[in-house]
Amino acid sequence: MLSTVEVVQVFLARLAAQDASGIARLCAPTVEWEAPEPGGLRWAPGPRTRREVESQFLTQFATFDLEQLSVRQVIVDGGDAAVVGSARWRVLATGDQAEVRFSAVLSVHLGEIEQYWQLPDTLAVALATGAARTGA
Repeated sequence: MLSTVEVVQVFLARLAAQDASGIARLCAPTVEWEAPEPGGLRWAPGPRTRREVESQFLTQFATFDLEQLSVRQVIVDGGDAAVVGSARWRVLATGDQAEVRFSAVLSVHLGEIEQYWQLPDTLAVALATGAARTGA
């Protein structure tokens, strides 16, 4: 069984590799989920199955190519971990870049992610995808 730190390390490695099925395998059968849809506009909280987690990341990876993932800080307290970092994504449809700062909170029990909160800069994502525009 993996520790909380190990689960976070594997999660980040699989995110960097754009391995949606590998991320889903880290999850409990049901995950309490709080994250925006890949376009950044709509939040979709609530429980997710492993298959739904995989689908979420497959959609994200079909929309964006991860060019760089930087982790600034990981804070672990028992089964809870907070990750603060940034990612540079390229929108596959347009080639535009999105520099996205994020925080993520993962709760791990018995080596599986039971709760996942992703708090990205949704404005940066929406601007990059064309879902939002600035006044300029």
